[in-house]
Amino acid sequence: MADNTEKSLPMDTGEINANNDDVIAPTTEKIENLGQVDINNLEDLTPEQRQKINAFWGRADDAGAEPSADFLYILDKITNMTEEEAMEILVNVIEYHKNDPNFPGPAMEKIKLLVQGPKANDMERADYDFELKAEAAIIHYHSPYPEVRSVTDPFDDPTIPVETFRAYFLGMCWMGGVTALNTFFSPRQPGISINSTVMQLLLAPCGKFLAKVLPDWGFTVWGTRHTLNPGPWSYKEQMFATVLFTVANNAGATYYVYLVQELPQYLGQTWVKFGYEIILALSVQFFGFGFAGLLRRFVVYPVTAIWPKVFPTLALNRALIVPEKKGEVVNGWSITRYRFFMLCFAAMFLYFWIPNFLFTAIRSFNWMTWIAPNNFNLAMVTGFWGGLGINPWATFDWNVSGSGALVTPFYSTVQQYAARVLSGLIILGMYYGNFYWSAYMPLNSNESFANDGYVYDVNKILTDGATVDVEAYKAYGPPYFSGANVFGQGAWFAWYPMTLFYVSIKHWEALQKAFIEMYRGIRYRTSIYDGNTDAHTRMMRKYKEVPDWAFAGVLLFSLILGIIALKVYPVHTPVWTLFAVVGLSGVFLIPSTLLTAHANVGMGFNVLFQLLAGIWFVGNPEALIIVTAFGENFNSQADTYISDQKMAHYAKISPRAIFRGQMLATLANAFIFIGMLNWMVTNFDNGTLCTWSNKQHFVCTDAVLVFASAIEYGAFGVKNFFTLYPFLPWCFLWGSIVGILFGCIQKWGWKVRDLARRRFSEASYEGWEKFLFRPMALFAWFDPAVFWNGALNWTGGNNLSYATNALYLSFIFMYYIKRNYLPWWEKYNYLLEAGFDVGVAISGIIQTFAFAFGATSVNLNWWGNTVSTAGVDYVSYNQNASLLAIPASGYFGLAPEDFPLKF
Repeated sequence: MADNTEKSLPMDTGEINANNDDVIAPTTEKIENLGQVDINNLEDLTPEQRQKINAFWGRADDAGAEPSADFLYILDKITNMTEEEAMEILVNVIEYHKNDPNFPGPAMEKIKLLVQGPKANDMERADYDFELKAEAAIIHYHSPYPEVRSVTDPFDDPTIPVETFRAYFLGMCWMGGVTALNTFFSPRQPGISINSTVMQLLLAPCGKFLAKVLPDWGFTVWGTRHTLNPGPWSYKEQMFATVLFTVANNAGATYYVYLVQELPQYLGQTWVKFGYEIILALSVQFFGFGFAGLLRRFVVYPVTAIWPKVFPTLALNRALIVPEKKGEVVNGWSITRYRFFMLCFAAMFLYFWIPNFLFTAIRSFNWMTWIAPNNFNLAMVTGFWGGLGINPWATFDWNVSGSGALVTPFYSTVQQYAARVLSGLIILGMYYGNFYWSAYMPLNSNESFANDGYVYDVNKILTDGATVDVEAYKAYGPPYFSGANVFGQGAWFAWYPMTLFYVSIKHWEALQKAFIEMYRGIRYRTSIYDGNTDAHTRMMRKYKEVPDWAFAGVLLFSLILGIIALKVYPVHTPVWTLFAVVGLSGVFLIPSTLLTAHANVGMGFNVLFQLLAGIWFVGNPEALIIVTAFGENFNSQADTYISDQKMAHYAKISPRAIFRGQMLATLANAFIFIGMLNWMVTNFDNGTLCTWSNKQHFVCTDAVLVFASAIEYGAFGVKNFFTLYPFLPWCFLWGSIVGILFGCIQKWGWKVRDLARRRFSEASYEGWEKFLFRPMALFAWFDPAVFWNGALNWTGGNNLSYATNALYLSFIFMYYIKRNYLPWWEKYNYLLEAGFDVGVAISGIIQTFAFAFGATSVNLNWWGNTVSTAGVDYVSYNQNASLLAIPASGYFGLAPEDFPLKF
């Protein structure tokens, strides 16, 4: 059993000043001086000792090469550390990280052995001292995580330019242009977008070009000189411009709201104009921003919050900008980071033409259905399109089942996959058991269906586009849902309370401490850095923090704008819902960001707020749209802002610089995407925007789904939904019980075990140990919130096909190579992920523009592009296949007299 109590790590209780080597990067002079001292000592090191230091962050030692600055820096810390200091650090590491799933297991076992002394390690005294100090110095002066060490330095130089004119200029220009482009294509199916990984490739040469051509014109303010050209384009400028782009580079979170409200095929509200749009957009965009700052103490500054998803961005920017010594050899590989990334990018750019255009059957590799394309059972079990995807090798497309596999920790991937397999078997049992009429519908669909088996036509029960006509409803009937969709709804309902209770219990002390520090920060203006003493936070102490009241002010600003939008315009949504959204989001946002920071698992809020709005506003679909927009995007925006702040933390960019940059980019993004969206609504292709007849495929899938959800949850109502599927409300209870049970076992189970050991006789305790304590101790590593997240990924074609190959890749790279070839993994792993992702993105954009956009699309019509869609698997994906035929009565489900009527 595990004790998950969080404790502060007393590695360094002293105040770090600006001249401490923990904060300031070694300048050329300091490196030379350091090198003169340490190089004299290099001869005293064995090759194994030199290699050990380098291997911690992926740099192999070359006896003929000049030692790198970080090698010398860590070596200096080792040689100046006493054995007592090293022992104290490692003892604290064992306590602080004992239940940290991201802390390397072999490293923890070695540390536990080291603290027992040289005899336990069977080492000579000199070798033992070196091993002890090396482990302590690298953890204390760098990071305990190889992921972090691979993309950061153990020192910082605060004099490197960050907020320069050219960084703002490039970041804002690219953000504005790409926002317009991504907004224009956001309604298209399939979509076209330029993401942050592509932008990094464009930013680097642009920055280097400006560094060459801009004049050194500037002025001095308060002793600081500001110039157009402060010198070479720096890594920090590249990171700052990247953040300006990543924080706001797409159509804003409310774009589908305006489409649903304004277009005649939906609500057709002609009063929707620019004033309302910009007020609502700014409110929603800044909503999550305000709360994100208050969460910094939970998920930015704690060392255990590693945020795996930011590592590829950091690795790519370093490869593009930071010079690298030639000749370094890592597990036999001497290729530079930049060249390795470019090779990966080029390889995937060329390869992606095969699964995406030339031979699409290897993308949707439902090879088992090729044997018997019309075998319904085979298609439902193994199918890529409409089936469950139970297939040992489901794709050869990185974009289907590879992207993200080299970022998410292996323990997270394997637990989520286990839940996907389990939930798939449950869905299969529900379907073949005709659970709540599911066998009369496609197996894995996200559509709603009428009782005649056709897709539900909500217009048949509406009077004015928004209000339910009860008599028409009585004639047509309620909407029904596929087995996978019903299971998915129940899985979400269980996951929310499970995650809330489990994370709250497991991290209670840390949460309590963070809340107290948050209160003190607002009330007494204490430092955000207090209580966090790891190396990277110590380095960040050099920079002025953003006070908590500034973020609280942003939250207040967004609330005021939201109130104006709800009071001034006829959206039929009361103001109290904003405060309800803030309160509920605040409760769920903490476990959500903790999961993302530790396990790369996000917690979407759309189902939660659709459910609540459907309870609050029965028969009012517009209120559901507004509430969902605020609630869902509160989480997504906060996640974006927080992850960018963590990225800036690793890159040693001033928090105030990031705050200013994020605010400016978010503000500009709102005006750009709304302007583009209004132009499209007014001028696009003779009013065919968001219609299925649109020749350019601008069918607005997001708007369609939002409108359908608004009718089904808002018009039909959650009470009727629960009457139709009465088991669903119980899912909240089941999730709560599981979350509380596992939280309590993992937090206090070890105390019960120790109590039993002391109180029971030896024979009696042995029985309890064998049949209860030892089996339950196996679940110390198990995270039910991470596990059950895998059960949520169904419907709409999403199935095991999108996860199986990712499991293989995760095992190879995130487990086997990471454990056995750590230097190679640290140097190349995230660049492999970034290179393949960029290759897919650019290749996909070019292929889409060349062959899919325009009046006539280009398709290669041959067996390799038609075989995967030739059978019942694809027919089911298009909502036209079911296990059972419609009964002779002409309908399935409830009899007309039993239709739920709780309007």
